[in-house]
Amino acid sequence: MYNHFSLIYCSLNGNLIGFLAIVFIEIYLIFVFTSHTVEGYIGPSITFMSKDWLKLSEAMGGVTLIALANGAGDVITAIVAGGSSDGISYNIGSLFGSGFFVCTLVIAVAIY
Repeated sequence: MYNHFSLIYCSLNGNLIGFLAIVFIEIYLIFVFTSHTVEGYIGPSITFMSKDWLKLSEAMGGVTLIALANGAGDVITAIVAGGSSDGISYNIGSLFGSGFFVCTLVIAVAIY
C-alpha cells in the first residue's frame, strides 16, 4: 500500500492537493463498493438466517450474526497462519492485540 501511494505522489511531481484528492476518491470508492457488497449479499443472508433459520428477533439477529461475521475473518486468518512456521507468533500477537484493544479502549468508551 505504501508503494502505491508513493508512486502516485511521485507521478504528480509532489502535488499534495492532487495526491490527497486521489486518496480521498479511492477511500470513497472503497466504502461505496463495500456498502454495495454488504447490501447485496451479507444483509439478505443475515436476515434469512436470523428470521427463517434461527427464529431470532431482528435486534438479536443483528447483534449475534454481525458479531459472528466480524470475528470470522480473525478465526480464518488464525487457522491459515497456524500452518506456517511464523504463524504461531502471528496468532499470539494478533489475538493478544485485539484482546488488549477491546479490554482497554472499547470498555473505557462504553463505560464513559
